[in-house]
Amino acid sequence: PAPAPAPEGAEGEAKEGEEKKDMEMEEAPKVEKKQAEDVFAVENVCDTGDGVPLFHKFSFEDWALLSLRLELHLLVHSFKKDANDEDRVGIHEQHLAFYYNKYYKKTFSVKYYGMETNSDLIGLVKDTVTILPENQVLKFSLGEDMENFDIFVKLTEEARRERLRRLDAGDTSAQLKFQKPDAPPPPPPQHQNNNKGGGGGYKGDKGGYKGGFKGDKGYDKGYKGGFKGDKGFKGDYKGGYGKGFKGDKGFGKGGYGKGFK
Repeated sequence: PAPAPAPEGAEGEAKEGEEKKDMEMEEAPKVEKKQAEDVFAVENVCDTGDGVPLFHKFSFEDWALLSLRLELHLLVHSFKKDANDEDRVGIHEQHLAFYYNKYYKKTFSVKYYGMETNSDLIGLVKDTVTILPENQVLKFSLGEDMENFDIFVKLTEEARRERLRRLDAGDTSAQLKFQKPDAPPPPPPQHQNNNKGGGGGYKGDKGGYKGGFKGDKGYDKGYKGGFKGDKGFKGDYKGGYGKGFKGDKGFGKGGYGKGFK
């Protein structure tokens, strides 16, 4: 037997309770996830607590600076190791673009970061690379041996917080002015109908392809008779080419034969 319908009053109260619950959920204030106080004390940059990564507030500029830190760090250390010369203490800041392109096969431009000089750009990542005032050579700030690259995430997050503090204090010089890359153009439209029509023409042309290739007796006889049984080819080879190579007085004995033997 079918269950008895619920009373109209009970059904109305249930709907009203669900609507009230939905409204309470919508009106509940969103609790902002607490960020780590000391970035350098974080053990796992991918989870600082409650599954929140240390880089969860990174913008496009922060990721670009993180990449720049890592690239310059590796560049300075690699140059010193590859040069293996005490007189070549490092890369001069004026040669930075040349060696950056040589190692990474990419163009180095300070304009991309909204800067005018290499010195201004290095100032953004001075926690990783600096310029020695006595000789204008790049000097690394971090050691070569490290267990992982988490330090670059921590340095970038610390620099991001410091930049925000300066902006909140009214220091407009802390504002980054990077040039964002242009979005790639959309792919060209595909004409599916034309492709299907072409496929039908290829599959349906049975008479020309199969009949001409497999059943053409003229082609078959010409191939077998001409290649396998052509006495002219075999005879020329034995009588003409063979004699010419082994016993031809002009070529074998008189010209090439004596020189070869």
